[in-house]
Amino acid sequence: MERHRLEALAYYSQRFQRLRVDRAHGLAPHKPILLLAVMEQVERRLICHNRIDLSPPLTHTFLKYWSYLGSANHRPDLSRPYFHMKSGKFWHLVPRPGFETILAAKVKLKTPGEVREAIAYAYVDEDLFDFWQVPQYRDCLQAVLVARWFPGQLAKVKEISKTDALQDPPGYLIEAYASYGPGPQDG
Repeated sequence: MERHRLEALAYYSQRFQRLRVDRAHGLAPHKPILLLAVMEQVERRLICHNRIDLSPPLTHTFLKYWSYLGSANHRPDLSRPYFHMKSGKFWHLVPRPGFETILAAKVKLKTPGEVREAIAYAYVDEDLFDFWQVPQYRDCLQAVLVARWFPGQLAKVKEISKTDALQDPPGYLIEAYASYGPGPQDG
């Protein structure tokens, strides 16, 4: 592997290990779960171009991972990590027309409606998207992410990626899941 690719892979591995997450009520796993969901969608060819839409399929995949790996102390809200992932320096947001100044002013969007209204889509650095296209690099980055945020659960994550089913949610999540509406296979 050429030196540039090796350095880039090391850079993204480091970025995945140093995600800025909320720790106020225990570790909030939103960003790592979002990345797992996006990588699975790339692997399944549901995301074929470097454009990550806040779509029902992404929401379902995020909620699926949350049902296995999420935290009882946090609401499984996809819109927040989708918006705040930009702090990782590899995730970029494209505003909808008329919302450019809001993003430039670094206004924090707090609700799913605000995020959907203001953000057209997200994309990642080209090098990272290229890595996600190649199974060995995607697996490497997934392993780094899981080792840091969900230690000892790589085999479990691999199993989760092979299903579309949410784990039967604990009672505290039932209302949260319902607020997202039907999943891709329900609608």
